[in-house]
Amino acid sequence: MRYALFSILIVFASCNRGEVDDYEVYLSHNDTVRYVGKEQCRMCHADIYDSYIHTGMGNSLHYATREHSALEGTNMPIINDTVRNLSYQPFFKNDSLFIREFRLLGKDTVHRLVKKVDYKIGSGQHTNSHLFMINGYMHQIPYTYYTQEEIADLPPGFEGKNNSRFSREIALECMSCHNAKTNHENASSNRYNDMPQGIDCERCHGPGEVHVKRKLAGEIIDTSSYIDYSIVNPARLPLDLQFDICQRCHLQGTSILATGKSFESFKPGMHLEDVMDTYLPRYENDHSFIMASHVDRLQQSSCFENSDMTCVSCHNPHKSVTTLGSNYFDSKCMQCHDICDDKQTQNCTSCHMPSSSSSDIMHVTITDHKIGVHSDSQSEKGKFLGLFAINNPKPSKLSKAKAYLKRYESFENESVYLDSALHYLARSEDNFTSYIQYFYLRADNIGMINFIMSNKIDEVRYKESDLALTYSRMGEVFSQNNFPVEAEKYHKKAIELMSFVIDYKNKYGSFLFNNNRIDEAKEQYLDALKLNPTIKEIHANLGVIAISEGNYEHAESNLKQAIALDPDYLLAYENLVVLSQKIKDFNATKLYLHKILEIDPKHKAKQILESL
Repeated sequence: MRYALFSILIVFASCNRGEVDDYEVYLSHNDTVRYVGKEQCRMCHADIYDSYIHTGMGNSLHYATREHSALEGTNMPIINDTVRNLSYQPFFKNDSLFIREFRLLGKDTVHRLVKKVDYKIGSGQHTNSHLFMINGYMHQIPYTYYTQEEIADLPPGFEGKNNSRFSREIALECMSCHNAKTNHENASSNRYNDMPQGIDCERCHGPGEVHVKRKLAGEIIDTSSYIDYSIVNPARLPLDLQFDICQRCHLQGTSILATGKSFESFKPGMHLEDVMDTYLPRYENDHSFIMASHVDRLQQSSCFENSDMTCVSCHNPHKSVTTLGSNYFDSKCMQCHDICDDKQTQNCTSCHMPSSSSSDIMHVTITDHKIGVHSDSQSEKGKFLGLFAINNPKPSKLSKAKAYLKRYESFENESVYLDSALHYLARSEDNFTSYIQYFYLRADNIGMINFIMSNKIDEVRYKESDLALTYSRMGEVFSQNNFPVEAEKYHKKAIELMSFVIDYKNKYGSFLFNNNRIDEAKEQYLDALKLNPTIKEIHANLGVIAISEGNYEHAESNLKQAIALDPDYLLAYENLVVLSQKIKDFNATKLYLHKILEIDPKHKAKQILESL
């Protein structure tokens, strides 16, 4: 069968995708303009609203009720993590969804932990994952329902030995694409003061406060002749800026923020590269693609390269793709192309945008947005070529360095990433925090200390979150190397900048305890526990303090609470061994030692057990 899909590409030969910068700045770009929420938009655009809320974006995040959960109507499947010997079972209680984590020993339940699911994330077209919130702190639950195959499994990234259970933080980087504008607590990583429901109108049209006020005041603009600069209409933007709106979230990768920017800095009508660079790894002969790689794949298409095509050339963001048949997308193709010679085959996308599995999310089939003639034969992926900024042809050397560091820390612990990061760091400026990250990831304490002693940080150049993380790492390294004055200074600086990051309080508390400042350490731990009572490390550290104070009952309570949160928490069991020896309960000592060996057969507990 012959195809005529590319037979008229010459029609587009004279078209250019050049950038257009000559346009008036939208009023919504002013940082004082507030987001008003989609219900305000509904007042004048009810028909669009009623259609949009049924799209994948409109359903991207919602309360985990029966109405909004893909699990309603299923047999509530149990999943088993065979690596960690843990099972997960969903169940509804009235209109609320819960996930039960448990472990069986024979017919006995030896571990049980129940979490109420506060939110489901994902439209349900591919998946529903699940989130819970404690005092505003958002974390992911290790249970995902894959709707296409109608099966349950661990979430992406939790496979194999990577089940982090209930500790994965849902930070702003994630939430800024999966939801509307949140009220994020800036002095935290994953704490939110309120949580809207689903991606809303303002993600694509910009904050609407000025627009709403003007319309309510009776100011009407003839948009058939003029642009209304109080709100962004993507259709009236230059092509590159229109495209940037979509690739803000449909270009998944390693995203590096520009100086002073956050993951909520981008607004429709801005250049995305002014806010962030998003990197993807390239390999020789690599034909795989990830779930949210629509932009990257589309950019590799001849249709894109030789025309004025954008995402909305084919997609109507206000309508769910599930309501549109193949004829809808065929008609888009037929605007420029002849039909295939085989008149029986008119589903263009089935051949030229085939569906296949993404490389990063199991049990999911998605459309490959690289339009072309696809071959079933695939060569093996070759050598790594580097990280490339897909949305910026000329990223800075510092941006490249940060990308390699982040890739190493978050995805792949390959030395090539650190080596590449150092290459670009040596050729960049304003790189203090990135050098600290580099030394920290290398575990090069001496290198970090020498670097700090030889350089001064210009605090004005960095975001508070970057500074806080840098200071916490500096405090940690100075503490390990017996520089208590410097260590305390930097630990305190980290907490001052980001007072709601529990990890910083925990590390400062450990420093205080190791320097015999017990009461001050306890204060840090108790403050952390007030913020989030589900952090196992805090309970364990309070248990250690209680042992040092001779408060053995309190120590046992805290250590067992840590184990209730994590049945395989070695540190808690090790301290229970210490506690049981202090109170001369040697039967308990043997019990805890046996438990340690179940978790880690190579643990020194074997020698201790043999000596008893």
